[in-house]
Amino acid sequence: MSLFILLVVGDEEERLGLRRALSEEGWKVLPAGTGRHARQISEEREFDVAVVDTRLPDERGFQVISAVEGPGVTTVALLRDEDTMDRIVGIELGADHYMRYPVNARELVARIKQIFRKRDSSPDGHSAGQIYVGDLEIDPDRVRVVKNGEEVSLSPREFRLLHTLAQSPGRVFGRGSLLRQVWGEDEYIEERTVNVYIQRLRTKLGDDSQNPRLIETVRGFGYRLVKPEE
Repeated sequence: MSLFILLVVGDEEERLGLRRALSEEGWKVLPAGTGRHARQISEEREFDVAVVDTRLPDERGFQVISAVEGPGVTTVALLRDEDTMDRIVGIELGADHYMRYPVNARELVARIKQIFRKRDSSPDGHSAGQIYVGDLEIDPDRVRVVKNGEEVSLSPREFRLLHTLAQSPGRVFGRGSLLRQVWGEDEYIEERTVNVYIQRLRTKLGDDSQNPRLIETVRGFGYRLVKPEE
């Protein structure tokens, strides 16, 4: 498994330790000690994973996550304290996974391996065949979404959520079901996460959040992707 990893950690000793462990797996590590440096790297290089400390010398790590996320990039936020607001803000800015400090380097390696084993084996991310729902075209093999002929840029998690809904248009998915299918077993994720990601999807797909016509809220149950004939 050949990966490029953006590693953004302010403390030099911690950064070196994590870089060493990741490099031992044969992965290419792009290290940065500040948000500014991370943004510079993201403009010049492509990568598969962004591991970002939430407390950097020059800015909050979640701002960096928001800046570097994109199609094909999985983000892992390293939380510095027990403040749940950090996690909530991170969800809203697009963090996919969370780990608490002190971060064990081997645990980080295991988490990244687990993420990509699930991604490569999950039918929610890589099943064959394009899906057409109204003016949406969803290509799971290329991880690509097109709406009205224009490509829509989604994060990996947003794509998996949309793809899950699109596989059964009209079906109502409960929040718990979506959490299991899209997030799996993540101790830091709760049901309100689904609400946040649905809102992100609506915004990117041009679906009016006040009167959604594409992704409907079924009160008391969950969400569904509306069939074109509806």
